[in-house]
Amino acid sequence: MVADSDSPSTEDIEGRIEQVGRYSRFVKVGLGVIVSAFAIAVVGRLPYNLDSVASAVDAILLPLIFVGMGLLLFGIGMHLHLMHLNLVKQLRKSPVSDSQSEEQAKS
Repeated sequence: MVADSDSPSTEDIEGRIEQVGRYSRFVKVGLGVIVSAFAIAVVGRLPYNLDSVASAVDAILLPLIFVGMGLLLFGIGMHLHLMHLNLVKQLRKSPVSDSQSEEQAKS
């Protein structure tokens, strides 16, 4: 177990959570790069390999697997994004933050 002195403070955690939107954009850009690479592979390689079905499948099989894995990673990234948003919502509703905001309002 990690000692309390080694764990990040609430402010550090909230700062990291505020950057979730940026990470979500990185995930979307990564998926765009993968889909673009697949489109380039299909347009660039497929016309030269249409002499047989086997060579056509070989030409696009690896890029297709690449896109499939990209979609899986995109799904994982979006799932993590939603989990972080849920955590943000819970932190905003937590009694600790409510009592802190009341104390700040009195000051």
